[in-house]
Amino acid sequence: MFSSGCQSIPDTADRASVIQNVVAYDQQLSSNKADVVQQIEIKLKESTILSESEAVIYALNNNAAFKSLLIDLKLAKADLVNAGLLPNPELLFAFGVANKPYRYAIDLPIEALWLRPIRLRTMKHEADAVAYRLTQSGLNLIKDVRIAYAQAVLAQEQLKVTEVSYHLRNTIYTLSRKRLEAGDINGKDILLAQNDAAIAKRDLELAQYDVNIKMQGLLYLLGIGQKYPYVVLSPNLTPACHINDVDNLLAQSLTHRPDVLAAQYSINATKEKAKLSKLSWLRFTGTADATSGQVTGHTLGPAIRSTIPIVNQNQGAISRAEADLEKAELNLESLKQQAVLEIRTAHLQYQQSCHDWNVLQDSLIPSMKQMIQLTEHAYQKGDIAYLQTLEANRQFIDTQMREVKLKADLIAKYAELMRNSSNITVAK
Repeated sequence: MFSSGCQSIPDTADRASVIQNVVAYDQQLSSNKADVVQQIEIKLKESTILSESEAVIYALNNNAAFKSLLIDLKLAKADLVNAGLLPNPELLFAFGVANKPYRYAIDLPIEALWLRPIRLRTMKHEADAVAYRLTQSGLNLIKDVRIAYAQAVLAQEQLKVTEVSYHLRNTIYTLSRKRLEAGDINGKDILLAQNDAAIAKRDLELAQYDVNIKMQGLLYLLGIGQKYPYVVLSPNLTPACHINDVDNLLAQSLTHRPDVLAAQYSINATKEKAKLSKLSWLRFTGTADATSGQVTGHTLGPAIRSTIPIVNQNQGAISRAEADLEKAELNLESLKQQAVLEIRTAHLQYQQSCHDWNVLQDSLIPSMKQMIQLTEHAYQKGDIAYLQTLEANRQFIDTQMREVKLKADLIAKYAELMRNSSNITVAK
């Protein structure tokens, strides 16, 4: 039922590798190759159907906010390179003047040699933490795109149901006017039908606006709002409704969630910083010093300069590093607790939506369909009035509207569960 396995962050992680890692975490997606993005671009130009997975892939490569976050990876790599650089030697040259010989000295901070590995490990952990945080940001983007895609598709579906509802209620109102003229109903009944038709017309107008609003939200996430005003979406959205064991979900998810892994790498980096704070205060400089000599005009001799730890031993920086380590460890614990809460909540909400969906599909809709058949059959025999038939159809349309809204809610809950249970394939 589940497929797991942590995806390692490459030592030379770049924008493409981070996106590949995000795709690897979400196993519903295909591989993220350059030609896939090009094919999606062609679909957008030709206004052909864009699937949900293609929308997600395109957003990962084109969303401006996510691309700006990926710059953090370049900054982390620059810090890693900087940590591996040794300081340049410093030259002191004192020009000779009357009654004072010239002098020059070359200083090299020797402590940089043994501090360099610690700095490299620190920044390597920091870079890994950044890469995993970006992976989590990518998973958040995937969730947002899936929800936006579903909302855009279901807004169009809701518009169709609303159009049917409007025409039906308008028909009821027209029939009610005729019955009023014939004296079959009173003024109160016609007002109810009139108000119902007016509300249906308002709902239709709002549904038309809602289609445009939801489409704009999706276009923003895809990063093409200025380039393409509209995209063709696949209408075949069927929500998944399979419940997995939450304890198994938690056990695997907490091991592989990118934000948890990022917090662990931050702890490793903080530990290295604590080591560095206990050593970096010591300055040990090797010096090649030259002054005028008796034979060659100058004599080059070795010298050293070292910190004498009499006044302080860097207690403040050491205490700060220890406090940062304690904070990082507590942050990891807090993050794990938050992850447990998010997964359990998402799991319960998903169960709730699935229960509502199953009740609707297994009980309510079949019952409504049966009612429609019985009503139409009774109308054909002349047992009931046409207005009763229309009212039965109105109730069925309301049920269809409920189905559309519940489908959107179920897809959103599923996307949230997928985001919280990273690298876990929830059975569909």
